[in-house]
Amino acid sequence: MCRMMGRALMPNTEAARWNFNWLKDKEERGYALVYKENNRVIGNLTITSVMEEVASMEPLVCQKGKSLSFSIGRQYQRRGLMEEAMRAVIHHLFYTEGVDYIHCSCYSFNAPSRELQKKLGFQHIATLQFTEDGQELTSEENVLWRP
Repeated sequence: MCRMMGRALMPNTEAARWNFNWLKDKEERGYALVYKENNRVIGNLTITSVMEEVASMEPLVCQKGKSLSFSIGRQYQRRGLMEEAMRAVIHHLFYTEGVDYIHCSCYSFNAPSRELQKKLGFQHIATLQFTEDGQELTSEENVLWRP
């Protein structure tokens, strides 16, 4: 999961625990995906406020939105598990919380994330270039509008 999120690989259990605690303690709202067959955490979904840089883009200005990010272990990809979880969260955000749009992004090299977002109906609105930890990255910004 780390590679597709632009992070360094976690070399040991302590690094994995630190990352888990960071997600748990720092993100506004995060959910662990647990695989029912073995009761193992296989991924996560995180809901946050939309970054100002994105929220200030047309046509998002003056609209109510949330950002959604996700990751899932490689061995659990392409089974429909993340799609199912995202559809449930998307439904909740639109019909319970009343947001106008959901923002989601991925790095340009993360084809599985891009494909899932496209399958769910997200539309590309911008491409951002930035440097993080000395690495040049390209982020694809996508939006799903409330039906």
